[in-house]
Amino acid sequence: MTTRLSRRQLFGAATAGAVTVAGLGRAGATANPAHRLPSPAAVSASDPALLSAVEAAALLQSRALHPRELLDACLSRSAAHDGGVEAWIRIYPEQAYEAAESAARRLAAGSAPLVCGLPIALKDLYAVAGLPVTASSGVLDGNIAAGDAGVWRQLRDAGMVLMGHAHTHEFAIGTATPQVGNPWDVAYSPGGSSGGSAAALAARFTPCALGTDTGGSLRIPASACGITSIKATFGRCSTSGVIPLTWTRDHTGPMGRSIADASLLLSHMAGVDVDDPSTSVGPDVPAEGYPLAAAGGSRPLSGRRFGLPHGVADDLPGPIGTLFAGFLDLVRALGGEIVDVAEPEVPTGLLSGDYAEFGSYHRQFADRLPAYGAESALAATAAMASLALPVADYFALERARLRFQHDYNRMFAEHRLDAILRPGALTDGVRRDDLSDSSVFAGARENYFWANYTGAPVVCTPVGRSAATGIPFGVQLGGVPWSEAALISIVLELQEAQPVWRDAPPLGAAPRQIPEVRVAAPGAGPTATNTDDTGPGIRFVPTTSTAAV
Repeated sequence: MTTRLSRRQLFGAATAGAVTVAGLGRAGATANPAHRLPSPAAVSASDPALLSAVEAAALLQSRALHPRELLDACLSRSAAHDGGVEAWIRIYPEQAYEAAESAARRLAAGSAPLVCGLPIALKDLYAVAGLPVTASSGVLDGNIAAGDAGVWRQLRDAGMVLMGHAHTHEFAIGTATPQVGNPWDVAYSPGGSSGGSAAALAARFTPCALGTDTGGSLRIPASACGITSIKATFGRCSTSGVIPLTWTRDHTGPMGRSIADASLLLSHMAGVDVDDPSTSVGPDVPAEGYPLAAAGGSRPLSGRRFGLPHGVADDLPGPIGTLFAGFLDLVRALGGEIVDVAEPEVPTGLLSGDYAEFGSYHRQFADRLPAYGAESALAATAAMASLALPVADYFALERARLRFQHDYNRMFAEHRLDAILRPGALTDGVRRDDLSDSSVFAGARENYFWANYTGAPVVCTPVGRSAATGIPFGVQLGGVPWSEAALISIVLELQEAQPVWRDAPPLGAAPRQIPEVRVAAPGAGPTATNTDDTGPGIRFVPTTSTAAV
C-alpha cells in the first residue's frame, strides 16, 4: 500500500497542472475486509459487459480477464443496443484499445491501481486533450479540448480506459437529457443532466461513468435509471477542466451500478488538484480509499439515526410512495432509527446568485444564441440578464447560504443524526413526450438544492421499480461535509440486504453506428475546455460549523 501524503504535503509538492493520485494498490494490499474487492472465484458472468466494476476489477487484478476482452464486450453491447437509448454522443475505440493494452501491461507487472483496465464514460462536459467536448450543444460544435479535466487526468493515470463521452442535458442546464432514452423504457427520460452517463451504466454499456451535480444532476438520473451516484462534499473532487454551470455549486462525481462501484471510482478521483483550490480544503482522503464491502450481520445499522424531514414523502405518487415506505422499513429492520426532523428551509433568493454565475459563463456565447436549444436559449438569456445583480446583493445571498449551512449542521448535531433521507424523485417517471420545463433551476429545487448549497455529500441508491411504470426509484442519503465514508458504509449495508441494483433492463436489439472520433491536435486553450471557464475567483468552502450566523 502506497503511503498517502497529507493534503498540505501534496499541495506543497504538486507542480502546476498536476493532480495527486490516490495510492490505492491491488486487491489484497489491505487487511481491512471492507476495502477488498470480491474474490475472483466468486465472480461469474457469461458476458464481461454485465460485470459490475468491482467484479471486473477483481478479474482484471487476478488476470483472469484481459482489459481488451472487457472493452470488446462493452463496445459490442453498445453497438448492439444503443440505437434505442442513444446514451453515447461519441466513442473513441482507437484510443480505448491503446489504453486497454497499456493497462494490461501494468496489470501483468503487478501493483496496478484497482481501477486499472476498467472502461469509463465521461459526461460531455469533461475535457480530454485532443477530443471534442461540446456539452451536447450546437454552440460548441467542433470544440476540441486543450487539456484534461483534473479528475480524468487522475483516473487516466490510474489506468482507466476511456470509451467515450455520454450525452448531457445541454450545458447541464436541465434535468431531462431529452435526447437519451431510459434503458428501462426508452419512452421515458433517464433524468438529467447526467442522463447519458446513467443510461450507459443501466444498459451495461460501461461499468463506470462520471457525472456532475449542480442541483440534483447526479441524483435525479441515478434514481430514474436504477444506478448509484455519489455527490461527494464540495471540493472533494476537482472541477477543473469541466464545463461549468455555476462555479460555487458544481460537483463532479462518480456513478456506478452499485455503491461499491461508485466508491471504488471515488477513491481514485478524489484528491488535491492545484487547478482547483477548493480541493485543498478539508481532511485527507482515507489512505485505504473508501469502503467496498458491507460488514453484514442481522442489524448492521444499529445505533445509526436517520433524519426524515417533515413532509418529504407526503406528495409522492402511490407506487413510489410504497417504495419509499418500504425503504424506511428496511432501515428499521437493519437496526436504524428514523427520527422526524424539521429541515431548515433553503433561503429565498439564492437562485439569483446561481443565475449570475450561470450568466457569467454563457455571456461568451451571446452571439450564438440561435445554436442553443429553445429551452436552453431562454435560460441562458435570463441568466445573462441577471448579471445586473448588484454585487452587494450577491454577497448578501452568500451570507444567507452560510447561515443555511450552519443551520443544516445544527440539525444533525441536535438530533445526533448519521444521515437524512429524501426521495430520489418526486414523480413516477417522466415521459419524453411530456417534458415540461426541465431547467435545473425550475421545479422541485428543495428536494435537491439543499446538498449543493451546503456542499454536503449525498448518495443516491436504488430501492426498486414502480409497479405502475416500471421506472426505477431511488433514495437520497445525505450527511454533513466530509462524511462520505460513513454514508458509503451505510449504503453498502442497505444494498447488501436489498440488492436491487443487480436488476438489469431487458434491452432488445437496437443496433447503432455510434460516432467514432480519433484524437486530434488539442485546442488553443487557454483552459482545458477550450472555453472561458475561469470563473469569478470566488470560492465556496464547506463547513461543519453550527455557530449562529
